[in-house]
Amino acid sequence: MIQWFPGHMAKAKKEIQEKVKICDLAFVLLDARAPKSSYNPLIEEVVGNKPILYLLAKMDKADLSETKKWQATLEGENRTSLLINSVRKTNINRIAKYANELLKEKRAKDAAKGLKPRPIRAMILGIPNVGKSTLINALVNKKVTTTGDRPGITKAQQWIKVNNDFELLDTPGVLWPKFDDQTTGYHLAITGAIKDDILPIEDVALYALQFLKEHYSNALDYYQIDTNLDPINIINELGHQKKMYRANQSVDREQVGRMILQDIRNGRLGKITWDRYDE
Repeated sequence: MIQWFPGHMAKAKKEIQEKVKICDLAFVLLDARAPKSSYNPLIEEVVGNKPILYLLAKMDKADLSETKKWQATLEGENRTSLLINSVRKTNINRIAKYANELLKEKRAKDAAKGLKPRPIRAMILGIPNVGKSTLINALVNKKVTTTGDRPGITKAQQWIKVNNDFELLDTPGVLWPKFDDQTTGYHLAITGAIKDDILPIEDVALYALQFLKEHYSNALDYYQIDTNLDPINIINELGHQKKMYRANQSVDREQVGRMILQDIRNGRLGKITWDRYDE
């Protein structure tokens, strides 16, 4: 069973519920590679009636045809969404426009009451390692937060000024106490939302290999091995190929598994979406 809900996440949830009261809207980041698995069912509970802009991050690493299906579903549920790539700043300059549109009615009411316009306050929410800090740096156009391709980088909330009209509240990544099924756990593990050192790495790698064989068989051509092999034998073959052995000269399957996961996360196996829309 893959579960991860450290104490700091429970604390973060409470803090979010307090701070959202002074925010105008929330930016909720989803991982475009796993839009369903990275959707935290607690988010709308803590955000309440504040408008939400869903940002499908890391679009460059996902299968675009699948991403568009998921985005169409969000839009069909009246959830405003935008595909982004924070590293290359794809669509980053459209976020403020979307935020203003979501707040158009509220701002009109404020103006009618004679209230002066003030900077938009947006809270950024999402699971660990979904790209919140990278997005903030892209919006501010300089490095103001620490980033890294691992969960748990952001430890506390902080206000960040984008410009005179826009302020952001960064928050730590929050998962939820229990996944509905283990497929969700596997997809979050593969995409790096859960720390590798608490995972059954070999099991996650075996799942990933079987998934790739079924949905993206060409991805395994990267390894230049017989892709007709079953997952366990692919791991054994890669272990011999890369000379990844334990002290007793048996294949170090955990080391091979870590290599496979890093290759997936770094995009070496191509653009992959783990949440299949039709499944």
